[in-house]
Amino acid sequence: MANRQHVLTLVAVCLLSTACIHRSSVTRHESPAGALSRSQASLRDDLARDVDALAAGIGPRHAGQSIAAVLEAERWIVERLRDAGLEPERDEIDVAGTIVANVVAILPGTTRPDEVVLVGAHYDTVIGSPGADDNASGVALLLAMAARLVETPMERTVRIVFFVNEEDPFTGGMQMGSRVHADRSRERGDDIVLMLNVDSVGYYKHDKGSQKYPRILRALFPSRGNFVVFATDKAHRRVLDRVVALYQEQCRFPTIGVATDSGQINRGDHASFLWRGYPALAISDTSEFRNPNYHRSTDEPATLDLDAMARMGEGFVGTVRALAGG
Repeated sequence: MANRQHVLTLVAVCLLSTACIHRSSVTRHESPAGALSRSQASLRDDLARDVDALAAGIGPRHAGQSIAAVLEAERWIVERLRDAGLEPERDEIDVAGTIVANVVAILPGTTRPDEVVLVGAHYDTVIGSPGADDNASGVALLLAMAARLVETPMERTVRIVFFVNEEDPFTGGMQMGSRVHADRSRERGDDIVLMLNVDSVGYYKHDKGSQKYPRILRALFPSRGNFVVFATDKAHRRVLDRVVALYQEQCRFPTIGVATDSGQINRGDHASFLWRGYPALAISDTSEFRNPNYHRSTDEPATLDLDAMARMGEGFVGTVRALAGG
């Protein structure tokens, strides 16, 4: 997740600038109890394998540090998608004479194939960080989703995109993977009905005080870092409410939905699509406001709560299926 992009920072800036904040009315803050179901345990194993392959096996994945590692991560993603029965495409970007790429997998819709639900996650990291939470967690969830939806008939097309070059210095620039893809989508006239950006979704804590906020927000949100956040700009608050409600029909994972008009929301992969007129949401565990390993060399697989991520992820897969009409 790009530096200081986090959605809670956006909310703080919004409030401090006398702008507006919208919070979805349907939220749950109680963590689910009990053992994982069989499907959740299977999902957990898949998530663990892919997070470990990216964060421990490959390590830091930044074009300014090691193009080789970025290309190795791309190859891993392509292989995993092929294992699921998909044939991914490369959405290429030139970085100082070296071609890197977004990886794109398509699940064609049956009755409304021109309507696209786009689900994205960036696979690069900041320099020096193995990026288990930020963002091997998001990549792993999308790979697991692809494998579980590949044989599911859905009315709308689901486009799964693994973005390169999200982190600084590419954030917001011409070589940012999501910006390139959003620009090309708009140029083609693609009908993207919703973009969901999954960025840092593996770090959860259940102790009081484990969730940090700017002081102005402490009375508004829970103190336990056990929830996932859905966020967008205020123009799309109704879309946000619908998605959060739909997500909570799929699972009982603690959830908060936030919309803000702050200009600070113009960071991160979802913002690339907001800028081009597409409805887009970010999904996050709140990264630096919860995870002390954010953008550090200690962002390793062992620090993640994969049981919680499996519970959260199962609901997310069901939400995407429902949004696509499956």
